[in-house]
Amino acid sequence: MTEAAAPKEHTFRAGPAAMPGLPYFGGIVRMKKDPIGYLAEASGRGPVVRLGRLGRRSFYQVNDPDLVRSVMTAPRADVGMTRTSDVLGILFGESVFTMQDEPWRKRRDELQPAFRTSNLPELFGSAAGEIARTVAQFEPVAEAGGSVDCSAALLDLLQRMIVRMMFGVAVPETAAQLSRAFDHGLEYRQRRRWSLAGLPLWCPTPANRKFHDGVARLNASIVEIIEDHRSNPPERAGLLKMLMECRDGTTGLGWTDEELLAEVKTTFVAGWLTTATAAVWLFDLLGRHPGITARVVDELDALPDDGPLTYDDLHRLTYVENTILEAMRLFPPGWLLSRRVRRPFALGDLYLRRNAVLLVSPYALHRDPAHWKDPERFDPDRFRDSTHGEAHKAAFLPFGYGPRVCIGRGVALMELKMIVATLLRRFRFTLADRAPARLQPVSFLRRAEPLILGIAPR
Repeated sequence: MTEAAAPKEHTFRAGPAAMPGLPYFGGIVRMKKDPIGYLAEASGRGPVVRLGRLGRRSFYQVNDPDLVRSVMTAPRADVGMTRTSDVLGILFGESVFTMQDEPWRKRRDELQPAFRTSNLPELFGSAAGEIARTVAQFEPVAEAGGSVDCSAALLDLLQRMIVRMMFGVAVPETAAQLSRAFDHGLEYRQRRRWSLAGLPLWCPTPANRKFHDGVARLNASIVEIIEDHRSNPPERAGLLKMLMECRDGTTGLGWTDEELLAEVKTTFVAGWLTTATAAVWLFDLLGRHPGITARVVDELDALPDDGPLTYDDLHRLTYVENTILEAMRLFPPGWLLSRRVRRPFALGDLYLRRNAVLLVSPYALHRDPAHWKDPERFDPDRFRDSTHGEAHKAAFLPFGYGPRVCIGRGVALMELKMIVATLLRRFRFTLADRAPARLQPVSFLRRAEPLILGIAPR
C-alpha cells in the first residue's frame, strides 16, 4: 500500500517543533480560519509539532505513523477521548462513540453481533430498493441529457438507505427531523471547537438553547420509533431490531431505551453523513479521472449477468473497493482525530502533561510524501497489494485505528459499493465544472460547493 520508511529515532532534546503564531496561543487562532491548510503545514515540521494553547490545554499534532499508532493504541488510563463533555457527549449520549474505559469495552463487545458480516445480506436487501428509486429519478434526466446535483442526491439516497437499514421501513418525516438535528449539532460543535471564549453548554445562551432543544426533539423522535418497533415489528429486520437483540454482558438483559437511543443515533450518523461525504468525493474523483472510471465500468460489465445487483456481486468488485479506499485516502470524511492525555504520558522522547490534546489529521497524513508515493495522485492500484506492514496501517486512517476502529466499516463499504455499482451500470456521468473543489472542514470533510454532474444513459 505504501513504501516502507526507515525506522526513525524520535528525539525532542530541545522540545518539539512549534508552529509560529501569537504568544501563548501559538497558531491555534489560525485553526479556525483554515484548519486543513494549517494542519497540512504543521505535518511537514516534524513527527510531533506543538500548535499552541487554549486555556490549560496544550495542543500537539502527531504526524509520524509510529507515534500515531502509539497514541491510538495507548492504554486508556493514559490517553482518552475528547468527546465526553462537549457537544458530542450531549448529542450522542452514553454511546460507544463517546464512552471510555471499561464501559466502552463492554458496550463494544455487546454491539459486535449486530455488525457481524452475516447480517450484511439482510441490510443489503433493505437498501437496494432505495437505490432503485434513485435510478428511477435519474432516468428521465439522463434521457434528456440533463444534469444532477450529485451532492444533494447522494445525501438523500444515503439517508433513505440508512433509514431503511436502521428501521426496516421508511420514516420520511422523522428522517428529515433527524437530519436537521444532527446537521445543526455537528456544525455547532465545530464552531465551538476552536472558540477562545465559548460559554459552557449549561449557560442559557440562544445558541445553547437551540442546540439543547434540537437534541430533545431528536431524542423524542427516536424513542417514538423504538416504541413503535416494539409494538409493531417490521417485516424486514433492520439494525434497530439487531440492536434491540443486544444483551448486557453482565446481566444478560436487553438494553434500556436510553442505551438504545444512544446507539441508534451513533449508527445513524456513521451510516449516513460519513458515508454520504465519502460518496460525494468518490464521484467527484471519478468525474476527473475517466480512465479510472472506465476500469470501474469494465469490472461492473464483467459481473455474471445484467440483472439487479446482488450481495454476492459485491465480493467480485475488488477494483471498485480499491477506488473507494483511494478516494477516502485523498478525502477522508473524518479529517481530524483527537485524544486527551489523562495522566503524564511519554510519546517517543516527548513527555506530555495531563490534559494535553493530541491531534492526528488523516487528511495530512494521507498526503504526506514521507509515507505515500506521489500522494496527490488518485491511484486505486495503491491498494491492490494488501500485505502492508503494521506501521503503514497507521498512515491510513479513514475508519480510525486501534481498538476504536469503526465498527461499521463493513456497512459503509457495502453502501458505497452498492451505489457505485448500480449507478455506473446505468448511467454515464461527466463533471460540469473541473475547477478544484474547495474543502469545507466541519465535523466531516465536505465539498464546499454542490457537485453537479452531467448524466446520460449508458
